[in-house]
Amino acid sequence: MKRTIDRNPALRLIVLGILNGVAHLLLLSPALILIGASLAAMWMYGHINGPLDWFATEVLCVLALVSGWVVLQQYLTHPRQPEGIALDKQQSPELFAMLERRTGHFHIALPHEVILTEESRLTIHQVPHHVFPSGHKIILTIGAPLLFFLSQDLFRLALAGVVAAHARKQRGLQGWIIRCSEDLPLIIDALQCRRNLATRLLAPLLQRLNTWNHSLGHELRTELQQNAGRWVAEHTDEQQAEQLLASQVLADLYLRRQYWPMIMKAADRCPVPVVKPFSHFRLLLGKTLNRDTANRWLLQAQTGSNGNNELRDLLAGLGLDRLVWSGLPEQPASTHLLSSDILKALDHDWQTRIQSEWDEHHSRFQHDLKRFRQLQQQHNEQSLHGEPAIRYIQLAERLVDNDELAGICQSVCNCNRNDAALNFACGRQLIESGHARAGCEALQRAAELNQSLAHRAHAIINEQNCAWLNEAVDEHKTSA
Repeated sequence: MKRTIDRNPALRLIVLGILNGVAHLLLLSPALILIGASLAAMWMYGHINGPLDWFATEVLCVLALVSGWVVLQQYLTHPRQPEGIALDKQQSPELFAMLERRTGHFHIALPHEVILTEESRLTIHQVPHHVFPSGHKIILTIGAPLLFFLSQDLFRLALAGVVAAHARKQRGLQGWIIRCSEDLPLIIDALQCRRNLATRLLAPLLQRLNTWNHSLGHELRTELQQNAGRWVAEHTDEQQAEQLLASQVLADLYLRRQYWPMIMKAADRCPVPVVKPFSHFRLLLGKTLNRDTANRWLLQAQTGSNGNNELRDLLAGLGLDRLVWSGLPEQPASTHLLSSDILKALDHDWQTRIQSEWDEHHSRFQHDLKRFRQLQQQHNEQSLHGEPAIRYIQLAERLVDNDELAGICQSVCNCNRNDAALNFACGRQLIESGHARAGCEALQRAAELNQSLAHRAHAIINEQNCAWLNEAVDEHKTSA
């Protein structure tokens, strides 16, 4: 059945329309029951002829009360809005002037709110005011880190693309389906956070409808993601479109792979989040990101080696062959659009929201450090074996530098020469810490002791031998 629907776009659109119509009707059903039961009870009250009519009237009154209670709970339940700090026209007049021109060009209303976030995306959200299928708050979210990767011209282009995609989403059956499918997860999350009668009645059915929506609406979501990029590609040259997309993708990769892990590393030693990740972002970005690393990350993302093919599909949809990043702009958009006071406010907001996660990270690190010192003392007094030795190596990998890690692995390996698992673990760590010869010897012992580890051990050894061979060839060419 699903295969038939997927092969027929018109049929898929009809099915998605029916699913979202049912979801709308389900959300409105308590209010409809309240109105219907109330009117019926009033009519019955004026036409009572016996005990059965009294009973029917009482049933209708109870039904109206229950449905009224559910409607009240729906009204008091508010879907979650994006986190960040709200900007106003006085704080960033240039940004709001730019936004007014774009919305005026596409004949749509200005967003009700502009929020600066810690993410790397530029998006327009439509968040329901309550758990009803009507009444939305339009919010433009601007990822502060993205503004450091884009010049002002590229940001202006990106904003125009986002507004164009939002304007297109307001028209036609397809736009209505997309808006409804975006509302459902927000409404379900809001209901599940409150755990009341409305949740018990509505959430299971809405969850089922959302699952079907998600399964059948993949193509619509992909097209929605491409709308902004497609508008940009149609209204500018290929080089600018490529640089805009490369900067957007790279900003997300940089935050996930390098910046936030580096910032959270401070939680190891400091119990309070005193770092200022946004006020110092431009300085840290210039020191920690280079063009070679950035283009390597982009290449990995484009090949889909991590199992995520969204970027590859996006490039195919936009007609781009590949992404190559040209470097950071001399004057990023943040210079013109974000004052130091705005960045300080975002720092403070982030420090407040991250406190619980920071405490957990700090406590876990201190616990691991204490356990590592205990195991280190035990190993110095009497050699560790088995599971404690494995745990000792795992903790050392996270807590010490490569030279100290190599010494620990060599010591554990020498004391457990007949333990295949320990030799294998130590061998891998020795190679990764730059001590390839000792690591290969440990892996060879592991392969001889346990045949099930032989294939993996020899694969790592062969890979290391190839690396040595390539280095030797390069050195020979250099000397020649």
